Amino acid sequence: MAKEEELKTELIQSIIDYVRKNHAEAIDKAYAYFWDEKNPDEFLSGNALYIGFVNFEDWLIFDYKANDAGEAFIDLYVNNSTGLKDGELALLNKIKDVLLSLYEVVSASKDKRVLLKDLLMGGEVSLKEKALTNSLKKGDIFAARLLPLDRGHVMSGSVYPFRKDDKETVLEYVNRMFRRYTKNENANGTMKDFLGDYGDVFNMAWIRIILNQREDNTAAS
Repeated sequence: MAKEEELKTELIQSIIDYVRKNHAEAIDKAYAYFWDEKNPDEFLSGNALYIGFVNFEDWLIFDYKANDAGEAFIDLYVNNSTGLKDGELALLNKIKDVLLSLYEVVSASKDKRVLLKDLLMGGEVSLKEKALTNSLKKGDIFAARLLPLDRGHVMSGSVYPFRKDDKETVLEYVNRMFRRYTKNENANGTMKDFLGDYGDVFNMAWIRIILNQREDNTAAS
């Protein structure tokens, strides 16, 4: 693990501990909101359930609005923690505003570098994590938060895996929620504004697809 990525891992765990110690009451509220008042144990299991909990913690730290000022817990940690070293503070400020987005694999090379296209905000990103890119192939779709660390980009830990066939379904859902956002909350809002306010949109899309698959399987049996 590279130097900045290793430090990021330590700081994320420190933020989780900070939230558990100082804002325990907010966790239950955020959990219910993230899962749309559902119990994930009832429709997720095994690795999918593990991914779901990792995604929740990532969203809780980066995206959940912890106060009326719209600050996230990563902001509160930066502002309220004492003893942070300059390097730690610099890294947190570097990653705290990075958003979740939806990516498609454009190419996967032999050296395990994967080129990704941001389907919502535009642009391309090269992902260098060999441990996470070994199984990625051209056309794969997933949502993730890509952090600019160690002169490249790495995943924050959160990932929403979608099937290739789900691409249009996910895009349609996100764009529909974005249109609702600009109609009811922020007429001049951009997709970036929307994802900053509603990073949970990918979890909602993920849940909907999983529940629909279960219904289809039940109907077919």
